[in-house]
Amino acid sequence: MRRVGSAARLLQCSVLALGLFYFIGSAAGQMAAMVSGTVTDKDGKPVEGARIVFHFEGGISREFVARSDKDGSYAQVGLQAGSYTVVAEKEGMGPKSAKVTLRLNDRLKVNFQFTPETLKSDLGVAKAFQDGVAASAAGRNDEAIARFQEALTLNPKCYDCLYNMGLVYTKTKDYDRAVTAFEAAAGVNPKAPDPFDGLAAVYNAQRKFDEAARAGQTAASLRGSGGGGGNATAVFDQGLILWNAGKIDEAKAKFEETLQLDPSHGEVHYWLGMAKLNQGKLPEAVQEMEAYLQREPGGRFANEAKGLLTQIKK
Repeated sequence: MRRVGSAARLLQCSVLALGLFYFIGSAAGQMAAMVSGTVTDKDGKPVEGARIVFHFEGGISREFVARSDKDGSYAQVGLQAGSYTVVAEKEGMGPKSAKVTLRLNDRLKVNFQFTPETLKSDLGVAKAFQDGVAASAAGRNDEAIARFQEALTLNPKCYDCLYNMGLVYTKTKDYDRAVTAFEAAAGVNPKAPDPFDGLAAVYNAQRKFDEAARAGQTAASLRGSGGGGGNATAVFDQGLILWNAGKIDEAKAKFEETLQLDPSHGEVHYWLGMAKLNQGKLPEAVQEMEAYLQREPGGRFANEAKGLLTQIKK
């Protein structure tokens, strides 16, 4: 009988460990999200050296920083799932911000364009705004509001200050002030859809479903079409608004459209399962719930989905 020497066994163990490490590392890389995009000036030309900061809003203060190259392109990998405020700025320009919510393995494009309204006439505006975003991401909401108000004192037309103030007021459930801030942001930049997304969320939280639907439709129209202009997140949010308004069939259509726009969307399967359950289509409801749990095993509705599957399969 041939015996394997200790050196051979050690080599085999090393290879096995290396393979296991590679597998774990590959899985982790696949689960992490990535955001990429371009930064351009008011004429559409690439901006090199812009600083793009990702403020994580998961209850802890965490930042990731990327910079644009000579083509104006940037990419940030290794982002965990959750909500982020992304801020782009460069000396003499900015700040410009965007709000994104990432799921596992997401690959999102977020582009920034510095327009005349975002040129820094006062460095104090940019600093106050950046401080406000950082405070909001860390959950220091009162401080965030104070910093945004400081920036607005210096520049009352700071669109991003007004929009982010609306987000903070929404988070703290100060809905009247949130509406005022979003409406003011829309007044500064009437072509921006994001303030209307914010209004839709506020009205939805207040159960003002007709107003939420109108705000959502306005946001979709500003993006270029009645279906959200290819924005899966916007279409999904419209579906939730319709669901809360009791318009189940219309909500289901939006959820199906979401999946067409973003086949990797996880949570939409839960709502499609709920819609199929509402229609009495139990086998299809099971398929959707199982798809949801496969894509988001730790999702916010995971326990509900497991409970429903247990009941359906009895």
